[in-house]
Amino acid sequence: MKEKGRFLKKYRGNECLNCGVPLDVIDRYCHNCGQINTTKKLSFKDFFNEFFASIFSYDSRLRLTIVGLLFQPGIVTKEYVEGKRIKYANPFRFYLSVSIIFFIISGLFIDFDSIITQENNDNNETLKINLSGNSSTKKNVTTDTITQVKEEDTVVYFSESQLDTMSIFKASNSRWKTYKSHYKKTGQLSASLALDSLHHNNNAYTKYLYRRSIRTGDLNENPMELLKFVFNKLPFIIFFFLPFFALTIWLIYIRRPFNYMEHLVFTFHTQTMFFILMGIAILIDQITNSEIASSIAMFVFLFYLYKAMRNFYQQKRVKTIVKFLLVNILFFILASIGSFIAIFGSIFIF
Repeated sequence: MKEKGRFLKKYRGNECLNCGVPLDVIDRYCHNCGQINTTKKLSFKDFFNEFFASIFSYDSRLRLTIVGLLFQPGIVTKEYVEGKRIKYANPFRFYLSVSIIFFIISGLFIDFDSIITQENNDNNETLKINLSGNSSTKKNVTTDTITQVKEEDTVVYFSESQLDTMSIFKASNSRWKTYKSHYKKTGQLSASLALDSLHHNNNAYTKYLYRRSIRTGDLNENPMELLKFVFNKLPFIIFFFLPFFALTIWLIYIRRPFNYMEHLVFTFHTQTMFFILMGIAILIDQITNSEIASSIAMFVFLFYLYKAMRNFYQQKRVKTIVKFLLVNILFFILASIGSFIAIFGSIFIF
């Protein structure tokens, strides 16, 4: 390799500038910390040469990983856990990179306003259909609507002494209704002032509950904000969800000679492939103005997952199909639980 720039021998020192280990003129890098053995001051040209060199160096591993994941399901994972790791990108870091790119693409093309607008239009159409029915139906709808309005206008108030006589859950619910009603009536944003007006205990818990009641009231009027908030947190939610999914795969393949970390590598690789396929499909859908590509990508991924399981775990076709179905059932169960926890938790941290 032809030496140039900071690698020229005339710039090499007698010791590492980073860790101070003695070096020889033939040492291009420090054998202790790996830093370049050079005394040349950093120039603009050297900086960008090294920057692009590192990109192209990583690109070979990136290319091999992507091509291997696309066309050899399960083989990249198999070779990685067997020790052939230098030619592939780290599965955890690669997953994070791909997931961030995927959610950026999704965020650019998902129109939250149209989702909420469509939902409101559907509700309005349903109401019109009900009102356009017979007179008794119209009367019932009108009566129900008036009753609902009256209930919303009713002031709810529970005193601190009344709350003390209730169970914990009932008292919390009653506080919530009281604070929500007080905010609708007064518009008071200060939790301390509101609690003083209500003659309630002014502590951290009641302040928090009052602020949450205000926030959820705003969410009822504009649920799109919560939807956006949850969507922006999805990369982190999925990242912390995958180790639990890997645990279920470990239980399914408990008789196979794989440890938990090897199952986790398989999980990260397959999830990365899902993001790659769906990311490409979303871009195609935007170009073609349809959702056909996304639907096709889902079926392609399911077939890909089956092939990956067969190639990685090296079991017969019937066993793989049975475990493939079991893995998908468990995935949807865990995904449902995870989604509920994520949405419920988001209400309290939004």
